[in-house]
Amino acid sequence: MILGVPVSELLLLAALIGIGGLVTGVLAGLFGIGGGALIVPVLYEVFGALGIADEVRFQLCVGTSIAIIVPTNVVSFRAHRDRGAVRMCLIPLS
Repeated sequence: MILGVPVSELLLLAALIGIGGLVTGVLAGLFGIGGGALIVPVLYEVFGALGIADEVRFQLCVGTSIAIIVPTNVVSFRAHRDRGAVRMCLIPLS
C-alpha cells in the first residue's frame, strides 16, 4: 500500500492514464487541436473505468487537466524566455 491505496490500483490508474495520454496525443495530432480539448473527455472515460462516482468525476477531470497544464506552461515559458523568445516588455509585471 502507498498512502493507503493498494499498489495494484495505482498501477491500473497509471496504465489507464498512460493509455489516455497516448489517445489524446494521437487525436490532437490528427485533428491539429490542443490536447486540452481532448484530455477532459478522455480522463472522464478513464475515471469512469476506475469506478469514480459520477458526482465528482467531471470535477476530477478538470482539476487533473489543470494540474497537467499549469506546470507544463511554466516550464515552457521559462525555456522560451531563456532562449530569448519571449518579449518581456509586453508582459505586465504589476
